[in-house]
Amino acid sequence: MSVTILRAATALYTVATAAYVVFFARPRIARAATIGFWFLAAAFAVHAIAIGVGCAELGGQEFFSLRGGLVLMVWLAAGIYLVLQRWYRLPTVGAFITPLILVVLFPLLFVGPEHAGVPPETLRNPSVTLHIVTAVLGVALFGLAFGVSLMYLLQEREVKGKRFGALFSRLPSLDALDRLNQRLVRTGFVFYTVAIVAGTLTAKVVWKSAWSWDPQQVVSLAVFLLYGAMVQLRHTGWHGRRYAVLTLVGFVIVLGSMVTLKSVPGVTRHAGDYGAAARAGDAQ
Repeated sequence: MSVTILRAATALYTVATAAYVVFFARPRIARAATIGFWFLAAAFAVHAIAIGVGCAELGGQEFFSLRGGLVLMVWLAAGIYLVLQRWYRLPTVGAFITPLILVVLFPLLFVGPEHAGVPPETLRNPSVTLHIVTAVLGVALFGLAFGVSLMYLLQEREVKGKRFGALFSRLPSLDALDRLNQRLVRTGFVFYTVAIVAGTLTAKVVWKSAWSWDPQQVVSLAVFLLYGAMVQLRHTGWHGRRYAVLTLVGFVIVLGSMVTLKSVPGVTRHAGDYGAAARAGDAQ
């Protein structure tokens, strides 16, 4: 049932994407941006229903899987953009963000919810919920920063090449994109930091050890250090092209590690039977 509802949400995302692309191609059609916004809002609402039904079907276990994580990440990314649009009034950004949402979401329509084998007592731990939500929210913000950085590099190419044509006039200014990118990275880092702390508490409860050199823990720490370094580099004067390129590389690493760790069986206990892991820890 959740897959059917998710397909309906994807149809709405598709209409929103088409509307934003039309607005990007023909800025004079201002109504296209309005249509895109409201269809995106409708898609966000239907997507929320799909997530709720998915939770009812599997009791929240799906979000321990790659599919569940991506479904939640895309939903949060859509919600964040809706909020940003109300604050910054940059509808052309939608022509870059909504296609990314479809690229991630479309393959998930052909895969059903996954049963991760997580025991109920683990799911009832508040730190688990906090860890999952803040981690995915942080990644969603990094994903939006990826899209904004891509726009920055395109706009910079127009400026340096002195090609003040259609693309230049449709994209926000370099300064606006640079500031938005920095804010997205910084906010994403805050949420990811909370996720790291909550994950440490979760590991202590489930595995009886806060740190066990699990590949997921190692990668999460590496991502935390990478984006923490980006936040600090900003304070030392890093901005513009260098910061945009680093943002692109950072998100590619995040998404690549996320897909790899969740796709290969047995690589990390995050994708396995938490109950078995906890019992094994008790037995040692």
